[in-house]
Amino acid sequence: MSLLKLEHVTKRFGGLTAVSDFNLDLQEGELVGLIGPNGAGKTTIFNLITNTYLVSEGKIILGGKDITGMKTDKITAEGIARTFQNIRLFSELTAFDNVRTACHLRLKSSVLSAVFGLPGYRKEEKEIDDKAMALLKTLDLEKYKNDLAGSLPYGLQRKLEISRALATNPKVLLLDEPAAGMNPEETLALAALILRIRKEFNLTVLLIEHDMSLVMTICERIIVLDHGVTIAHGLPKEIQNNPEVITAYLGTGDLYA
Repeated sequence: MSLLKLEHVTKRFGGLTAVSDFNLDLQEGELVGLIGPNGAGKTTIFNLITNTYLVSEGKIILGGKDITGMKTDKITAEGIARTFQNIRLFSELTAFDNVRTACHLRLKSSVLSAVFGLPGYRKEEKEIDDKAMALLKTLDLEKYKNDLAGSLPYGLQRKLEISRALATNPKVLLLDEPAAGMNPEETLALAALILRIRKEFNLTVLLIEHDMSLVMTICERIIVLDHGVTIAHGLPKEIQNNPEVITAYLGTGDLYA
């Protein structure tokens, strides 16, 4: 079943076309990689999906609903969550409070009930606390719950950002270079984590990543961009052996260079 579709999506910045006629049909439960050299337009596509950038042409459809131009918070509420190439955490809040903040997206109680501490609000707050703690446990972050996010090692900050994204109850998870800055051991653990949370949380995942070993290991199919244009789309083995992809991506003849 098609969950997220991008139809002929184009983004122009003045006279520059950053993404041209991009199409995506992401099936429910899939894990798809989006790769390409720096400046290919990968993160721009994430920004278009979440309406950080306005679409110049085309449509974005989630579960049959046109979400093109919808406000970013509404898109999150519809079921799309993302992480960022440059980690965006509340560095002066604890790990626990970072996740709690994201949980509040689903808060149903009114401001008035919060001000007066009514039973319904207190019940929801307890549920949010329990959910935040459960997410920290899921990502093996429980012992860091009282640590400031900004004080955590880089790899743990990456995991915390994923935990915060999961707190919004997404259907689609957009991961923007989650392995950036990680060593091979951490990257291997990340691959296992992505596969585990996809299953546990019934997620559909779109992954931007430069670490080709990670992409080729966990992605079921791969889309390749170059200068905003899709130049290839296929199974990992097909992409790995595609001469045009190798030349465009690195110009070295070695996709793993």
